[in-house]
Amino acid sequence: MELKEALEIFIRDLEEARFYDAHEDMETYWHTIRKTDHPLKNLCKGFINGATAFELIRLERYEAARRVWQTHEKYLGLLKEDIEEYALFVKANNILYNLHDKYQNILS
Repeated sequence: MELKEALEIFIRDLEEARFYDAHEDMETYWHTIRKTDHPLKNLCKGFINGATAFELIRLERYEAARRVWQTHEKYLGLLKEDIEEYALFVKANNILYNLHDKYQNILS
């Protein structure tokens, strides 16, 4: 699976509020790059954590949700215009932040 396909699936999962699937689908791609020097491995990891936060909210594990959301935010500095599939990362991030706004009372 290529990054573009992984992000497209991740976005679809987020749009359908399938946060566990979003985590799993992006993680499948991440496992192919995690032990390499791929420049986006930590950004992908952050997005996996972003989706995980909302699955944890669904499970009412709020403290864990806050922790993994912080990991998402930690890696956002890697989201730069010159990266591969920038537009898809931005689209995914917009979905995550719309959800964050909905659950701000839990994630703050």
